[in-house]
Amino acid sequence: MNLDSKFLFNIFIICILSIKSYGQVVSNAIINNGGGSSMVSAFNLEWSIGESVSIANFTAPGFTLNTGILQPMTTIVTSINEYGSAVFGTQITIGPNPTSHLLNIKARFAEAGKLSLQLLDAKTTIVYSHEAGTIFSNYEKNILLEDYPSGVFYLKIYFKPNVGNLKTGIYKIVKL
Repeated sequence: MNLDSKFLFNIFIICILSIKSYGQVVSNAIINNGGGSSMVSAFNLEWSIGESVSIANFTAPGFTLNTGILQPMTTIVTSINEYGSAVFGTQITIGPNPTSHLLNIKARFAEAGKLSLQLLDAKTTIVYSHEAGTIFSNYEKNILLEDYPSGVFYLKIYFKPNVGNLKTGIYKIVKL
């Protein structure tokens, strides 16, 4: 076999293998650790801080590290326009998120008001409801999620100050 025929044979084999072979398609994915958004005039900027290859929760005595879930700030995917972090800012903290069994909710308000919580599944069915009553300053509540299936949930928080309008915020929760 001469050099030209070996070259053509190799090209032929490569063509046949590319037609008859199947490969795995791997798509890149980036999971954000944190972020936020800002609006100036008609421009909306949404950003993320850090990237993680997995969603994980690490615990040690007196210490918890959670890679977390970026709370969306736009209505593009879910058409929800009351995202909790945009409504409440740092007044409400929720974690760990994602979680496998326990969700801790902490609220800190500078004014008195009535607080209530609803946990909705992906079909927007209310699976848990809690009336905290009138609160002032700090409030903390744990919700056990052990009996719920894995998936995406939404935590809807209502706060009606004694003076002012009702605030409603929705947080995305991932149950592992």
